[in-house]
Amino acid sequence: MNRRNFIKLSSLALLPILSCQKSEKSDNILDFDISFHSDMAVGHLVFESHNFPKGKTENVDYLIVGAGIAGLSIAWNLRENNILLCELSDRIGGSSGSENFEGEVFGQGAHYDLTYPKYFGEEAIELLENLGVVKFNSLIDKWDFVDKKYLISPHRESQCFNGIDYYDELLPEGKTMDEFFELMKPFIGNFMLPTRLIPADYQHFNQISFYDFLKSSIDLSPEFKAAIDYHMRDDFGGTSEDVSAIAGLYYYANRGYLTSETEIFSPPEGNYYFAHKLATQLPENTIRLNHLVKKIRPVLKGFEVEVIDIKSKTIKTFQANKVVYAGQKHALQHIMPSQKKLFATNQYVPWLVINFVVESDLNENKFWQNEILSDHSSFLGFVDSAAQMEKTKNRVLTAYYCFRMEDRKYLAALEENKEDVVKNTIGIMAGYFKIPSEEFAGKIKKVFMKVMGHAMPLASPGYLFNDRNLYRPHSKMVYAGVDNGRLPLFMEALDSGLMAKKYLKEG
Repeated sequence: MNRRNFIKLSSLALLPILSCQKSEKSDNILDFDISFHSDMAVGHLVFESHNFPKGKTENVDYLIVGAGIAGLSIAWNLRENNILLCELSDRIGGSSGSENFEGEVFGQGAHYDLTYPKYFGEEAIELLENLGVVKFNSLIDKWDFVDKKYLISPHRESQCFNGIDYYDELLPEGKTMDEFFELMKPFIGNFMLPTRLIPADYQHFNQISFYDFLKSSIDLSPEFKAAIDYHMRDDFGGTSEDVSAIAGLYYYANRGYLTSETEIFSPPEGNYYFAHKLATQLPENTIRLNHLVKKIRPVLKGFEVEVIDIKSKTIKTFQANKVVYAGQKHALQHIMPSQKKLFATNQYVPWLVINFVVESDLNENKFWQNEILSDHSSFLGFVDSAAQMEKTKNRVLTAYYCFRMEDRKYLAALEENKEDVVKNTIGIMAGYFKIPSEEFAGKIKKVFMKVMGHAMPLASPGYLFNDRNLYRPHSKMVYAGVDNGRLPLFMEALDSGLMAKKYLKEG
């Protein structure tokens, strides 16, 4: 590794995954290709684009920015109109993206969903029903998944590892756990998803952290707090001290765990499964990939939108009657500077996803969610496709790193040092399987890495219940996405697209 980069990075939580101490043997274990993907690299095109040729202006009724779940949701709801969806990446999905190898698709982001009890929002459930994803099961009073083959077998749901021992549950059993779940019981069914439906009587929990809520009622040992912090980072990107009490109360009290069996739905392609369902029902040529929205300007009859066609290196101009901005809101400072103050308080958490495509006989230990507590605090474990689908050509282990917000500026160095990142991740995962790193590496066919510098908004105290659409300056421009005062969850993204349509009608 470049010494300057190592010194710069090694002081960060980002870099327990790197090491400058390499043996001659470990240097030679990477006998496979590493594919690295990051949309951060396209930013320089904004500056280069001043010299790009311009095409003629096209007219659209609705221009949508961003082809993540939120953008695809609003596109699906407006599909009978003249719409155009611009996505800077070369693929749809956003943080629910995917990769493929030898014809098999696997996830590179959010990767599961849960059975929906009756206290989930009706509008989003209806959309999923229309997509053929769920149907109502009156016997259990819940919405059930149609594709049963993607339900995770209960005996393969998860396994935890602390570097020495395996165990079933991350939260340590005992008096504290009993007190903890007693504390959760009064809130079951009261924290609706999407969070905009949470009754006003409970919204004050948004003003305190989950940790402050817990410590006022129970004594938290360091071990118990570490387990809760793991869960909060895994779903919301921060510790119990970072996220609001509503995030924690939703996680433990409103996902069905305390009242009944909860089915976990997790296709090998992750939540790209839902993105693909939405995209395939859109009119042809609705989605323009590799199209970076550069500027949005209000004009007399709507908006003039400048878009960089990344592949052809040309500027396209669109006259749009209405705009839905479902992209990451931090980019507004460049795209529409007058709007950046609406989202000035947003904080974003960076993630790194690494897919290891391995030989199917790597190890007989096959659990869907493999939770690892170790000195590598940014490492959250991995998902094993062998527990998602029995018969596949390849086995994919998808590892996740959740970094601190202040580490984002260093993410660009990950590509230069990708071999070191992969080697150290191999070391952690080989320890989980209790085999030598060289043996683990010898089973790898290919590695895919994806960096998401703004993967999810941090649901810190005060963040929720702050829909900027309620005080947007342009009635014909609305915002969608989980970074508009929502928890970073699939159902929130889906619902934000439904709400965007409502605001457009009102405007």
